Amino acid sequence: MSRVLLGEVAVERKETCKENRAGYPSVGLEHLVPEEVSLTQWDEGKENTFTKMFRKGDVLFGRRRAYLKKASVADFDGICSGDITVISAKPDRIVPELLPFVIQNDAMFEFAVGKSAGSLSPRVKWNHMKDFEFELPDMDRQRQLADVLWAMEDTKRNYRRLISATDDLVKSQFIGVRGLRASTIGR
Repeated sequence: MSRVLLGEVAVERKETCKENRAGYPSVGLEHLVPEEVSLTQWDEGKENTFTKMFRKGDVLFGRRRAYLKKASVADFDGICSGDITVISAKPDRIVPELLPFVIQNDAMFEFAVGKSAGSLSPRVKWNHMKDFEFELPDMDRQRQLADVLWAMEDTKRNYRRLISATDDLVKSQFIGVRGLRASTIGR
């Protein structure tokens, strides 16, 4: 295991959309869910002024108010707000599937908050974020870790779906009982 800087294993994508933006999904800060690794919300066909491009596999880091812990990996190409830093893995240095977990962790967010500037709406710059230091194992171990972490993420997502479905079932049963009671009282 070796200590590395984020800037040694990842780069900020600075690509801008020079073509028709209408064909791309758009992501604003409101779409990044705190402490969620996977991007689950975005807009399509909605007017905006975004021109910053991101590519499938990039991590979208909410650089404004970093204490909100907003960083998610995109599984499609799109455009995003200027208040989002787009971070791409250097695949020869880090397994791209591991990068979202390196970024979406308390130590990274604490570092980012400490480097943020501004009073009402503090922002952190990539030039500071790239100096975040962490332990990184060899590529084989990175693949193993990424597999385990994504399996845990899938389990968490499925558990949430189960909770939601159970909640819906309980609500429907409650509504059914209330409706039954109301119909028998009216007789």
